[in-house]
Amino acid sequence: PQKGGKKPHATPPSKKQTTPTSSSSSNLSSISKKLGINVTKSDNQKLYSEAASWIGTKYKYGGTSKSGVDCSGFTYLMYKSVYGKTLSRQSEAILNNNCKRISKNQLKEGDLVFFRTDGKKSSNPNHVGIYLKNNKFIHASSSKGVVVSDITTDYYVKNWIAGGRVK
Repeated sequence: PQKGGKKPHATPPSKKQTTPTSSSSSNLSSISKKLGINVTKSDNQKLYSEAASWIGTKYKYGGTSKSGVDCSGFTYLMYKSVYGKTLSRQSEAILNNNCKRISKNQLKEGDLVFFRTDGKKSSNPNHVGIYLKNNKFIHASSSKGVVVSDITTDYYVKNWIAGGRVK
């Protein structure tokens, strides 16, 4: 079917995406475009697909749904969905209770990144995101909602607290 064609149902294309055909390549392409990262077959498809589905979700303090989410709520929901793990519900608690601290150069896909973004001088994080790859992470930004950002930008370098590998 042509794009823009008036087909009454969209079921067959979504079924095709589960089989390793050219449509899975186009699915990777659309996920890559949405996240601004080149997602390949060797990447964690569940992580990137779920991440892409959240892009643009509004920020809402205390929120835990696609109608509005905060950073720890987003991380909590992503980890539950992708890895089947239940994390604490606050950035500091996630780092202290659910993670082993790691350095930036140890970060791998699915690790967590922690920052102090309120200007206070503290080693306790108040912001968390999920590391993807190539210095990119996905998080719920209070100003932009769910977005992909780069840990090497000045803002995130200045506010870096730790990386965390979920136990």
